[in-house]
Amino acid sequence: MNFSRLEALILIISLFGLRGAHSLRPRALPTTQTESTGTPSDSNPTLDTVPNSRPASNTRPVSNSNTVPKSTPNTLSTGNTDTNPNSAPTTVSDPTTNPTGDPEHPGWRYLNGFPWWQQDPTQQDHARFHCYLSMASYGDYATLCPNTFTKGFTVLEEFNTPTGQGGFTALIPEMEKVVIVFRGFENYQALNWRQASIEDLIGNCRGCKAAAGVKKLYLSAKAATNNWEIATKKVAETGLKFSVTGHGIGGSVAALAAMDLGQTGLVHYSHNQGMPRSLNREAVLRYDDLFQVLAGQSLVAENDFMVQTIPKIPYYHVGSKVKISGDMQQWLTNCYGNNENVTCTGLGNNYAIHDHYFTPKGQCGSANKGW
Repeated sequence: MNFSRLEALILIISLFGLRGAHSLRPRALPTTQTESTGTPSDSNPTLDTVPNSRPASNTRPVSNSNTVPKSTPNTLSTGNTDTNPNSAPTTVSDPTTNPTGDPEHPGWRYLNGFPWWQQDPTQQDHARFHCYLSMASYGDYATLCPNTFTKGFTVLEEFNTPTGQGGFTALIPEMEKVVIVFRGFENYQALNWRQASIEDLIGNCRGCKAAAGVKKLYLSAKAATNNWEIATKKVAETGLKFSVTGHGIGGSVAALAAMDLGQTGLVHYSHNQGMPRSLNREAVLRYDDLFQVLAGQSLVAENDFMVQTIPKIPYYHVGSKVKISGDMQQWLTNCYGNNENVTCTGLGNNYAIHDHYFTPKGQCGSANKGW
């Protein structure tokens, strides 16, 4: 699968007339997206989101029956001393003028009016391949993934730290990438969710904080790999792009890795699946600036419980949320411009679905996607 159209983009769109408007980074949109395809919208992002899914002839959307009533989450401490999570704002906020509201990006919302295949027809496969890798990190990826990535799959490095962070780095010609994959930390309740500064890790990130346990997991992996020495050397040798991915709390660790490596231009794409909130507002805005729109896709299997496990405030969701649904999760809905859009983040009442993102946990998908 060739993703060069995502990476070759040189378009910069300046949005005028919106308070705090800014330009999208060149890698934010595919070459198929032009200014004439849409105009900025000021409507409620929850209402103007449309299902971005083109049905295949042999598939149909179905409701997922694997839902169970969700128990009251979050007896966990997040070190929040600011506000009550139940008082979170529901109105559209401006990230440049509203320092306490949801981290939103009004200039991106017009993209919700266009089906994903019109924005870029490769984005589903781009996301799907990263899901395969994340889910494979729980199993025998070295044996399974070569059957999926038939143009080659080379494990460059594996890590499994004393703090519990596992994962691997792989060279994947079919994706034209070197990918760092973070396995999810399974016992989220045992993690330290109090806030810890990441200003020592991320530049130009005043006031940025992350869950202390997530930071600890990332630093352990960074140390175990000598600051990703093998991966960065391979990127330099091959000229390939660099991406990160992770599932659940592994997604939170991947997001922190993306910020660390992305601030110097090493990582170009940051993916996560079923990721809980783990970064504060300042950190989310920095992340979203580094990985705009398609460069920072955050997938949510419909109503995945983990996505809502940690309450909003002081932490928020990162990236451009994408809901996947249907009997084969072939239906995509993008929620550009509002990381907390419940259309994509869901109700958090489906526990079983957390273990399935295009493929079951421990598997690496298939060379034939099945639809």
